[in-house]
Amino acid sequence: MISFQEFINNCLTNTNEHVSLRILPVANSVLTLLCTLTDKLTIISIFIDVGYIQKIIQWIRTDKFASLISDIGGSIVTIVYNLTRDKTGLKQLRTEKAFDILMELKQSIYNENDSWLTLTYGWALIALATSDEQSEENKKLILDTSENLYRLCNETDQKDDLSSNGYHLSELLELLDRAFANTYVIKHILEDKINEKSTAIQYFTELFLSFYGALLDPEPDELEKRAIKYLLRILLQISSYPEYLKQLIDNHQFCIIIESLANRPKRDDAKGIWCNIQQIMSTNEQKKERSSKIYISYDRTDEEFCKEFVKELRKRTTIPIWVDYENVDLSDDMWEYVSLNIISATVVITLVSTAYGESTDKFQELSFIISTNKSRDEKKGLIVVATEPNFNFNRSWMKDLLHDKTMISYENNIDHMVWNVCEQIGVLKKPRMKCLSWLFKNGRRKTAQSNDFSVKTLKLIPGNDKVYSGRESSQVDGSTDFLLVSKTHSSQSIVTGLMTQTGSVSGSTWV
Repeated sequence: MISFQEFINNCLTNTNEHVSLRILPVANSVLTLLCTLTDKLTIISIFIDVGYIQKIIQWIRTDKFASLISDIGGSIVTIVYNLTRDKTGLKQLRTEKAFDILMELKQSIYNENDSWLTLTYGWALIALATSDEQSEENKKLILDTSENLYRLCNETDQKDDLSSNGYHLSELLELLDRAFANTYVIKHILEDKINEKSTAIQYFTELFLSFYGALLDPEPDELEKRAIKYLLRILLQISSYPEYLKQLIDNHQFCIIIESLANRPKRDDAKGIWCNIQQIMSTNEQKKERSSKIYISYDRTDEEFCKEFVKELRKRTTIPIWVDYENVDLSDDMWEYVSLNIISATVVITLVSTAYGESTDKFQELSFIISTNKSRDEKKGLIVVATEPNFNFNRSWMKDLLHDKTMISYENNIDHMVWNVCEQIGVLKKPRMKCLSWLFKNGRRKTAQSNDFSVKTLKLIPGNDKVYSGRESSQVDGSTDFLLVSKTHSSQSIVTGLMTQTGSVSGSTWV
């Protein structure tokens, strides 16, 4: 592997053009071999370990590559795409800004008018895109590529070995699953209808019913198993859109199989689809009284932030908090636990980030949260918290689902962020102990002669630039969380420098 890498590196970085042209046929043969090898999922990690990702980015940036793009461009772009199929490889390529680097080649690739080069280029962009803004720049290319993927799926599933032109159905479905992360792609593919029913949804459900047995086979073909895995993920994405879910429900055989799979261990995608189906089927049921519970939705990339956030949140409220790392092992059936706790939660706090937007799993989870949100308080049931500075929705699906929800901006002070969350949902435990301590210290600096001292000091409490009225109060278990202002007066405490403010509301007196 290293010898091949060094050979191609010398070919593309050698300034002697005559030598490069003389060895070009050999370089082509080596690159073709590397394309074949990186297409094998079991050995991609070897290429990653010996530094192929860093080298291939270096090769693409050379002037020699630009001049030889018609000869070696297709092979090198294909290798990039193959490396994206490995999670570590995809992460490293994104770190190296591979998407932006490939974008610089867009016009050169178009000028070649090479169908294979354009095809693999589109596949690589779909795999590497981390935001809708990136894919929007290439909307036509990505839509054309997605249509081509869908067409290839239709052709390939007819083959006995589920392969065609060197591509296995599993690979095509994996790419289509990634393409469906763009809302405009899934709607474009599903828009063709016959008798008001999407032909694409019908195709995916019938394809699923034709070989779901790979999930039950004790010794399945690994590629078939991978194909059904990504087909389920596509169906899960489809089921997250209410306008498409009804067509899935109308297919009774599909529902029976999905319910059966959902009752088996290690079938999170099937459980997710079944939960979405159940939500629609139970829309007319009466709301059940539920005890208070907070559910935390986050991406594992942000786990450290989440742990600190939950730690501070527990200082502010007595309401039970459910977060997966405290309750579920990664080896468990995550969705079985997650879905039940989403359904039973009275408040969901979603910790959003760029990584959250990149995760199709989070799309499924958030879609399910939204579908169950009708049973929660309209204003307090779902709170969005940014885990990074200057956060913007990087996926249109996330913006569509959360744009009208209460959002707490990121601050370099988790304690204050938690305070803001608790103010929104009205679940404060001993809410003003720190503020009273601050008040006491500041009070000693005052002369305590002015009758309006306590009101002025109250307005200096951090995070409170206004006095709360009765309408802005919040109660938990009958206790008043915020100050209620009615008739007030100030007096000097026996303790020098400490002022108190008293008032009355509905016959009750507070201090």
